[in-house]
Amino acid sequence: MMPPAARTSVSAPETPEALLPLLSAAAMQHADDATMNAFGIDGHTLMESAGRAAIRALEARFGAMDGQRVVVCCGKGNNGGDGLVMARVLHARGAEVTVLLATDDPDALTPDAARNLHLLQALPEPRLTLASYEAGMALDAWAGADLYIDALLGTGLTSAPREPIASLVRWLNEREAPMVAVDIPTGLHSDTGAAQPPTVQATLTVAMAGLKAGLVLGDGPQHAGHVRVAEIGIPPHLIAEAMAAAPEACAFYPTDAAVAERLPTRPPTAHKYSAGYAVIVGGHPAMPGAPLMSAQAAARIGAGYVTAAVPEGAQATIHHGFTAGTTLALPASADGITSPAALTALQPVLDKADALLIGPGLGRDAGTEAFVQALLKETALPLVLDADGLNALAAAPALLEAHGRPSWVLTPHAGEFARLAGADASLEAPIRTARTYAARWNCTLLLKGQPSLVASPDGTVVVGATGSHALATAGSGDVLAGAITGLLAQGLAPLDAALCALETGGAAADHYASRHAAASMVATDLLETLPKVLHARYRR
Repeated sequence: MMPPAARTSVSAPETPEALLPLLSAAAMQHADDATMNAFGIDGHTLMESAGRAAIRALEARFGAMDGQRVVVCCGKGNNGGDGLVMARVLHARGAEVTVLLATDDPDALTPDAARNLHLLQALPEPRLTLASYEAGMALDAWAGADLYIDALLGTGLTSAPREPIASLVRWLNEREAPMVAVDIPTGLHSDTGAAQPPTVQATLTVAMAGLKAGLVLGDGPQHAGHVRVAEIGIPPHLIAEAMAAAPEACAFYPTDAAVAERLPTRPPTAHKYSAGYAVIVGGHPAMPGAPLMSAQAAARIGAGYVTAAVPEGAQATIHHGFTAGTTLALPASADGITSPAALTALQPVLDKADALLIGPGLGRDAGTEAFVQALLKETALPLVLDADGLNALAAAPALLEAHGRPSWVLTPHAGEFARLAGADASLEAPIRTARTYAARWNCTLLLKGQPSLVASPDGTVVVGATGSHALATAGSGDVLAGAITGLLAQGLAPLDAALCALETGGAAADHYASRHAAASMVATDLLETLPKVLHARYRR
């Protein structure tokens, strides 16, 4: 078995915008149909292109196939047809090929798959074995192959594999040789990434025409291995049209280039105020570390000036630790921040600020919640709501519906999301959920999880590509929220600010975990590592 993976490793040709399409099964079917019916490339040609692209991908990973023993397991659909093309090309490359066809009825194959079966049957028999597989069939003769190919079921699977495929998948997973999955591992739901046992455990997945959402969501990273996207002749504009026609489970996946081109650059004439002024509102006296880390993150990501506005009882502690910016004391009592007086004290700072963060370590006192709600009604600044800022918003749901705007970035984890959306809100289909609630709330939503997603009210969803369980440490969310605020202060659009903060923070965690025990990371390590990652990985 392969070790668990937190993120899918992806190789793909970049789009001009450097955001990779993340396709649902419905969108992929729409793109296939449009290519054949509107663009004039027939299904047999597409299948030939897919099979040959898959061979190039596996040769790039495993080397030349001459003399290798390869078992190709094929279903009766078009995914199996791709496998039949691969078997023919492998035979031409000098491999010893066995095809296990998961049906004993050739008439059950799709027309294009049947055509490729006939082409195989016309080849000379040396180094080629064709066999129909039935559940319980002895497979000992093929247990020692050098490579196995899963071309059993494609993106249309919505339930657990049935016999005879289920038995074949279990046998494949017992093999020690590398496993190549065609388009998506059999048993993996292509839209949600839910593993529907038995599910193939692949070493390499060759995704045809574009990434499938299930390869990066849910159980996808544990089953897909490394994913290589293969260009098979479907024009990019038809993929874009397919995503627009069937958007429900479609999203985008960022490359490093996508992040680098969105990160702000300072002109030579920049000064501290022109580089962005971020204000952090947080800091219950018992939790001064949270706004401190948020303020430091805003500065580390490039904001030229940062002020931490905190209850007067916490100011001394935070002021001592925050040497890179300033602090402001907000009037407070035993009931929390005193709303009218605190708003008055804060207003001169807000008049100069470019972005605002509300929530880190703020506490849930009644007075503090009233202050947050009043502040949200009055400010027009781009802002981030995190932690107790979200809790204050959840206590007044009508406020979100009345005042929410695209320049608000909400950053809930699963529990905070449930408080905002209600207990019935499901995260089983995270792309659909993120898109739905970003539109409903008219805000930018960063839904934290493994992976995190960013959604804007216009329906755009981006799935995070970096980060790991190293981020499961107190304060990492405070660093993320501060980084988003720092990027908003520098003028980034809310979706771009959330995406860049998410990706660079995740990359900082990955960098740390590549050199230290992942479980040893604390949030302040992110602050130390972030500048190195920005320089080494995202510098333009």
